[in-house]
Amino acid sequence: MDAFCDVVVIGAGLGGLRAARDLADQGHSVVVLEARDRVGGRGRTSTLDGRLVELGGSWFTPEHVQVKSELARYEQPTRDFPTQLRARWRTGGELRHGLPVPWDELPSLEHALARIAADAEDYGVGTFTGADRSALQYIDDLEPTPAVRDFLLGWWQLTGGAPPEAGSVVDAIGSIAGHGGLSGLLTCLAHGPGAGWSALAEAMAADGITVELDAPVTALDVTDGAVCTTADGRTWRARAVVIAVPINCLPAISCSPAWPVPVAEAAGANAGSALKVLMLVRDIEPHGIAVGAGEGLHWWYADDAIDDVVRVTGFGWTVDGFDPGSRSDIERALHAFFPEGELVQFTHHDWVGDERSLGTWLTAPAGQADLVDPARFAPFACVAFAGSDVAHEEAGWFEGALISGAAAAAHINSLLLG
Repeated sequence: MDAFCDVVVIGAGLGGLRAARDLADQGHSVVVLEARDRVGGRGRTSTLDGRLVELGGSWFTPEHVQVKSELARYEQPTRDFPTQLRARWRTGGELRHGLPVPWDELPSLEHALARIAADAEDYGVGTFTGADRSALQYIDDLEPTPAVRDFLLGWWQLTGGAPPEAGSVVDAIGSIAGHGGLSGLLTCLAHGPGAGWSALAEAMAADGITVELDAPVTALDVTDGAVCTTADGRTWRARAVVIAVPINCLPAISCSPAWPVPVAEAAGANAGSALKVLMLVRDIEPHGIAVGAGEGLHWWYADDAIDDVVRVTGFGWTVDGFDPGSRSDIERALHAFFPEGELVQFTHHDWVGDERSLGTWLTAPAGQADLVDPARFAPFACVAFAGSDVAHEEAGWFEGALISGAAAAAHINSLLLG
């Protein structure tokens, strides 16, 4: 038997929850259909020995006013991270402290950083023309020395969610442009939710909306209103629908009439395939970063310490030959940057293999950056889109998810009242 409501929201990430909550606040009946057994999407908080770790996204920036507003609404704390950090580098086959490259390679580093800064300025005013190059091609076109190349590829790990040969350099250039220049790559990692992203998602889900878990939508018919059918054959009828699933999951939902061509072309186009490992490590200094050519993990963040045990995050890409579930592989990766460290515990989540995400944060594919242009996801019929993958601002961040959710709710509200 069909269930009826004003709006169905497909997906209970922060974007979908924001859209649902805003529509409920405006007096509409809303049901959220979530394929997972939990809310939060690519935000998922876990623990290691009682200490919170984020398996998905971690940080928000000082400019992320929507995240701050949501945390304040639900009286949840903000955790501030230090932005003055110790640093070590693994470049040119050596582990370094202080300068990231040898003295005689500093001119190459200076040239590369000046070119990147200039391209970021061009991006900010809409004149950057290199978006179709891969990050690897862009870096190699700078003709860096070996250590400088290692340094630049290590920083790509933070800004790009795909291997450098697969991701468009626009992700790095756009991040630099959007966060105040090269120094913004660190200052943007300023804050996190003190109780975790999962706690925020759960608070939003409990704020006057109905959420159906374990309800993967497999079919959508928008011929006359919206009919959403889940994998077990249940149906919900609504006057409108918000699609708030990762774009790589869109192919799992058949649409009648067919998805608009721009949407169909973009479905599955997110190249994001990052790997994030959370660790507890003994005998290393807290509050530092480590960047460069690693053994599977290339960008590291050493967080706070309790009883000489530091929370550590390591980023890499899903590649053959590195197993994030293998203690020996994690120890080898750790010791490439922290030879003094003792691995205590570790965990990770396979977002690429997870059928409810099929990827990590939004990364434009090399040579096809236009496939993830948010303009492709304009509303059609009774449908609006939400989520960090389709955000017009701060795409790939939870801030972008919230912004897009608010925009989708505003559009649907106008549609229903019109």
